[in-house]
Amino acid sequence: MAAQDGNGADRTPENVKDPFNMRGETAQIVDDLDRAINQELDLPKMEFDEILVCGMGGSAVGGDIVADCLYPVSSRPLKVVRFPELPAWASERSLVLVSSYSGNTRETLSVFEQAVIRGCQIIAITSGGILMDRCVEMDIHVVAVKKGIQPRNAVGYTVGYTFNILRTIGGPDITDDIRKVLPDLRKYVASLKGGRDSDAVKAARRIGRKVPVIYSSSYLYSVAGRWRAQFNENSKLVAFDGHIPDTNHMGVDGMSSFNKVKMKPILLIEDDMSRMMEKLQKQTFNALKKNGLNPYVINITGRNIFEKVFRATLLGDFISLELAFRDSKDPRDVSSISSLKERLSALLGKN
Repeated sequence: MAAQDGNGADRTPENVKDPFNMRGETAQIVDDLDRAINQELDLPKMEFDEILVCGMGGSAVGGDIVADCLYPVSSRPLKVVRFPELPAWASERSLVLVSSYSGNTRETLSVFEQAVIRGCQIIAITSGGILMDRCVEMDIHVVAVKKGIQPRNAVGYTVGYTFNILRTIGGPDITDDIRKVLPDLRKYVASLKGGRDSDAVKAARRIGRKVPVIYSSSYLYSVAGRWRAQFNENSKLVAFDGHIPDTNHMGVDGMSSFNKVKMKPILLIEDDMSRMMEKLQKQTFNALKKNGLNPYVINITGRNIFEKVFRATLLGDFISLELAFRDSKDPRDVSSISSLKERLSALLGKN
């Protein structure tokens, strides 16, 4: 049954209040990815031993997605740093991709300055702000992102530019695999924007007002975190995420103890997974059922790892919007986060 407003009218995708066109902005993510991955970048070839993607919140998600997609193919490690300090081992042999949509995130600026001091090879991804100014001032490579969108909706740009940067400088390259699936991803976005029978609307109905707990299989770890963040920011819902098989060792028992909270376990399961992962997924499903929980299994399809990861990302984004609209929430409003960031910025600025 579709949600209703105070007058009893259905709040379907065609008539919900979306004053800032968050649905339209989200629908542009694949086009943003296409532009970013195909843009010619003026970057030299580089020699490096490891890759660090440094960012916070929505600006770090691109690094998570890239890390998942490169996990089975990259000969060099990639680490996402969500911390105001670089790891001790970062050096002049480290490639540091500094990602801050606004260019003013204090934690990320702190990491940037440390990378400069250590002589790391730095490339920034930003729409402007202090980070852009510092890169221009110090003649550091910077890739400019389109201004005027929500940082969490800049994921198409951050993912596309990160892959493009790595390809251009001589790093791991899966850009051909990405280009192959762009037409199918566009069709998928069109289906998610559809009416009350879209996959996103159906999933939002299944989740309802329960607390989502998202579990992912091997190459979808970044997606589980993205769903949690989007439910938090867009839907204004408390949400949690975990990973199979790790959650089998500690997460299931904890969830069963809080069944009265009406949690909704969501299992993101890839098609054609390995036999081992298939067994682990079934074990998780059975354990949740045994403990009185009813898992919602969502099968993620795709011709390659990137398509699976990005399809799942898009699905979660649109589900989070539908959940917001069903509860008359404005998904664009992040005033509480802005207030906290101001306080953190003041605190970090004193150091």
